[in-house]
Amino acid sequence: MNHYRIYHHRLSYEKLPVPGWKDIRNTTDVHSLYWIQSGEGEFVHNEDEEAPFSVQAGDLIYLKPGFTLTMASSTEKPLCIRMLLFDCLDVPFDHHAWHRPQGVAELPLPFHKRFSPEQAVWFEEQFGRIWTLRSRNPQEKQAEFLHRLTQLIRTLQETDEAQLDPYVRAYNTAKQRIETSYHLPLKLEELAKSLHISVSQLRKLFILNLGLSPKAYLNKVRNEHARTLLLLTDEPMKAIAEACGFADEFHFGKMFRSWNGVSPARYRARSKHGTMAE
Repeated sequence: MNHYRIYHHRLSYEKLPVPGWKDIRNTTDVHSLYWIQSGEGEFVHNEDEEAPFSVQAGDLIYLKPGFTLTMASSTEKPLCIRMLLFDCLDVPFDHHAWHRPQGVAELPLPFHKRFSPEQAVWFEEQFGRIWTLRSRNPQEKQAEFLHRLTQLIRTLQETDEAQLDPYVRAYNTAKQRIETSYHLPLKLEELAKSLHISVSQLRKLFILNLGLSPKAYLNKVRNEHARTLLLLTDEPMKAIAEACGFADEFHFGKMFRSWNGVSPARYRARSKHGTMAE
């Protein structure tokens, strides 16, 4: 059985750079990402009586539900932290029905990761985009949050020392560009050229890492986003088609049926009118 992962926004909070502040993790029944924007300090996990570890600008901390933490900011370089709190659920589904959501106890993310200045710029931008979600419609805002956080978590999972390899770096850049620009008319020839590799090299990298060609991965990303919009918003088909990179509603409907075996309208109706199985 397949499953669809949902990240639900609980709270965004910014810990301001007050010299010498001390605090604990107060909300422990959620998943949390702490992005260190500036400053220095020390964190310690309370229960295990571990030694404190230092944190600084460009660090990202992942806290699973139930994890306790004590934080202390430097006086000379006070910490400024963006704290993102969210729930994580897996919704099992098959060809016939959706099933009861299941809470995810822990994500496969590093507890503490330090990024280079170049990498930190990208993560700062992603947190900034999540902080400035503009839609007033709660469903649309949740759909955008789901997309942004999914992209951030995928990139976090893939960021490692292998990025020093120019081909791996080209693959990661291409993958990230597909995930952020799927709504645009992407051309693989132009994408490969901008990364200074051939189309065949780009295809080999995607097959090696994902088992999918760049085009197939683009379709996968568009399909996932379309399903999210159909599931969580009441946007008309034309708007969803445009948001997912299709020139018109007809082409969108044709491709969606080929991917999911059902039309967009029927997919939406199934998910919203009693097809969630017990």
